[in-house]
Formats: sequence, structure tokens, C-alpha cells
Amino acid sequence: MSDDWNDYADGWDGNSDVRTYAARAFAALDAYAGITGGGWQDKRVLDFGCGTGLLSEKLAPHVRDVAAVDTSDRMIAVLQEKALPNVRALHLDILDSSGQGAGEDLSGFDLICASSVCGFLPDYKSAVAALAGRLNSGGLFVQWDWLAPEQGGSGLTEQQVRDALRDAGFESIRVEHAFTMDAGGQAMPVLMGSGVRAAE
Repeated sequence: MSDDWNDYADGWDGNSDVRTYAARAFAALDAYAGITGGGWQDKRVLDFGCGTGLLSEKLAPHVRDVAAVDTSDRMIAVLQEKALPNVRALHLDILDSSGQGAGEDLSGFDLICASSVCGFLPDYKSAVAALAGRLNSGGLFVQWDWLAPEQGGSGLTEQQVRDALRDAGFESIRVEHAFTMDAGGQAMPVLMGSGVRAAE
């Protein structure tokens, strides 16, 4: 697999597994947070590591706006071509402390989603802590990642997710099996981790 996500951008939306993953992630989020229930119309969402925006597409009809950020310019280009009315597609590294993205109003979110992103980050714990700071008090962080059989394997363990959410100061932490994908006859479990930013 290439290390450059740009190499996958053009065919990403045509991959049925990618579309299924996004649909199942959204269904798990909706079951947990009631996104389609009508109470989210005035809420702001950050889709961190959005790729081509398959999750943003599902969120957008139910929320005020979605800031969709990714470090792959080709993935963002595909999302921009979709011209979703309340989705801002931004090519930037939101974790870069050098001021990249300044002026983009990338804080004060009610929900931050990270779908199949955190397990690929070089410093997962620091990233979660940084993202927590972009949430409103009471805001929700939700991630989906491949379940690693043990630490050091591909993906994240339940304990790694719990520790990162706890260390970032989240409350009401939940880590659970969200769904399972089939990869050539092999079952690939997916974790959903979530936490609420403590009221200040």
C-alpha cells in the first residue's frame, strides 16, 4: 500500500468497501448520538482526515456545517468537486502548530469525527489531545479504527483508545466494537471510541 493518500483519491469513492465503512460508521454514530433525529441542525462538525468526504456527505444534511480537513490535496480536490453546500473542504494539517489554517475558524465544534484516521497517525495520543481543544464544552469526539490484536499491530487496541481519550481529558468514555468488515474472507473488526469534553 502506498504511503501517499493522493495515489488512492481518484478511485476512492468507487471502492465498495470504503463506501460500506463510511455507511456503517455513520450508522453507529447516528445510533449513539441521534444525528438524524433533528437536534443537530445548529451544530458544527469537524471531519478530521475526511478523505473524499464520504462521512461528511452523510453528516451534512443534518448539521449546520462541516469543516472537512485532510492532508491529501487530491482527496480534498475530489470532495471539492462534489460542491456540498454546507461543507468546507480544507487541504491542511490541522495538527500543525505552525499556524497553518489560521483564520479558518477551526475551533468551537460540537462534534469531531475521525474515521479510519487515528491508527495511521504518528502520535495518536497528542493528536486526540489537540483535537479535544477544538471542541466546545460538552462537545463529542468519535473515532473509528481497525482493532489491533495487540499493541504494535496494525490499528489500535481498546486500551490504547481508552488511554488516549482519558489522557485528553474526555468524560463519558466509550470504546466498543462498532462493526466488522470482510477483507477477502478475513473478519476485520472496527472499534468506535468516543468521549465528551468536560464542561469548563
